[in-house]
Amino acid sequence: MGVRLATLVFGERKMIKEKLQEIIELLSESDKDTQKFDRGNATAGTRVRKQAMEAIKLLKDMRAEIIEVRNTRKSN
Repeated sequence: MGVRLATLVFGERKMIKEKLQEIIELLSESDKDTQKFDRGNATAGTRVRKQAMEAIKLLKDMRAEIIEVRNTRKSN
């Protein structure tokens, strides 16, 4: 059971790391639009706001999953 638990824990960490990488990529993609917004392009600002809201949603989901995994580990 210890090996299985270690595999499960590693798998969970990998999933969290992948989710974090997805969020980082989303925010990195926003960089061009932030530059455009800074030069006065209002439409780019709308895209940045949309991407920011998506990042917030993904971060909240990731946070909830981390808490769930932590609580599951505590109960085992």
